[in-house]
Amino acid sequence: MNLRQLHSFVGIVEEGSFNRAAQRLNATQSGLSMQIRNLEEDLQVSLLDRTPRGVTLTRAGRLFYGRAVAILRQVNQAEAELKDLSGKVSGPLKVGLMPTFTRGLLAPVLDRFIAEFPNVELTVVEAYSAVLTQMVQDGQSDFAIVPQAPAPSGLTATYLGTDREILVGRPGGPRQHLAPVRLADLQPLKLALPAPGNARRDAINAFLAGANLEVATIVDMDAMIATLEFVRSTDFVTILPATMCTRDIDAQTICLNPLIGPAMTVSYAIVEPATRALPAAAEPFLERLRAEYELSQQRWQSVLEPA
Repeated sequence: MNLRQLHSFVGIVEEGSFNRAAQRLNATQSGLSMQIRNLEEDLQVSLLDRTPRGVTLTRAGRLFYGRAVAILRQVNQAEAELKDLSGKVSGPLKVGLMPTFTRGLLAPVLDRFIAEFPNVELTVVEAYSAVLTQMVQDGQSDFAIVPQAPAPSGLTATYLGTDREILVGRPGGPRQHLAPVRLADLQPLKLALPAPGNARRDAINAFLAGANLEVATIVDMDAMIATLEFVRSTDFVTILPATMCTRDIDAQTICLNPLIGPAMTVSYAIVEPATRALPAAAEPFLERLRAEYELSQQRWQSVLEPA
């Protein structure tokens, strides 16, 4: 048994077919078949059931998959630790963030991180959760922060925190800035929301339906800057995570109203490859991001529950 066989096996399991695994691993289907055949012969057990629709794990395969993922991650971690013996954190770091984090937290995090780790080649990509998750799966990002959900095959998800949702609208309107509101008192609602299929839209739709709220109009907008400008200058409102709006608490350039009766929340998770350890630069970046996130939460706590 060797690492190439383990990579082949894990790739086939996570992609669900030899064809897709061959594309992912830049290999041939015949080569992967040979790797699996040799692995099964070495272990003297069948790991995969081949079907016209793809492959499924046998009972032995399910057990072995977990072990294989752990082995590959440990090997990758060992390689990373050996490279970092110099004590200098360097090399590329590719981070995927939602607009919530790029607008709400990123600037001070970047300022400190770049000053402390000048040898890191940092790339930050902003996108919505489905795109960010796919980028981690494809190896285009080392990790991403997305709304918490079951991790797709090949990824792990680590809880980061939970955020309040805020109603956002134009300043000088009928609502007092920072005053809690009930959506039931604002019916019928005129909303600017992410387009259907977006994870946030699905969550908001479920919330509205569960509260039996009447909606007059919904404008689909998959553009965060445009959404903010739209609600800033019209009678439409949107619903955004508190973290995105922390800097607007004092600026009062938009009207922020925490949702109550019921409140709405969103939880975040860090998604990363199950078989690949994060680069050494990832942890200090995440430490600074977590610290900034906690400051944001404390600022909102002081607004929601003043002393």
